[in-house]
Amino acid sequence: MTGSFRTLQGRRRGRAPLSHSWERGAAVSEFAMLAGLVSVLVLAALQLSFALHVRNTATAHVIEGARHGARADLAPEDGARRARELLGTSVSEDRQAAVTAERVTVAGMEVVRVTAMLTLPVFGPFGPGGALTVTGQAYAEGQ
Repeated sequence: MTGSFRTLQGRRRGRAPLSHSWERGAAVSEFAMLAGLVSVLVLAALQLSFALHVRNTATAHVIEGARHGARADLAPEDGARRARELLGTSVSEDRQAAVTAERVTVAGMEVVRVTAMLTLPVFGPFGPGGALTVTGQAYAEGQ
C-alpha cells in the first residue's frame, strides 16, 4: 500500500513529472507576450477589413452614379451628383474628396465614367495612408 502512495506523490511510473520548478509562472509571461501579439494581429485584420468595406461601398455607389448619369434624359454630371449623395449616406463627410463624371468612348461605345477620390480610413497611427480612387462605368443610353 505504501508503494502505491509513494508513486502517486512522486513521479508517475514511466512518465515525466507534471511540472518543473523552473517552469512555474511561465504561463503568465507567455500569455502576456502572446496576448499583445494577437491583439496587434486582430487590429490589423480589422483595419484591412474596414478599408475593404469602404472601397467596396464606394465602388458600388460610383457604379450606381454612372448608371444614373448614363440615362438618355440625364447628363453625366447628374451621375456625379447621385454618386455624391450615395457616398454621403455611407462614407463619412471628411473622407469625401472629389467626384467627377465624363462621357468617354470605349471600344466604339459611348460610356459614362464616374470617378471618386477619397481618403482611406485609418485606426490610430498605423494603416494604409493616401487616397483611394474608384471608378464606375455604364453604357450611355440613346446610342
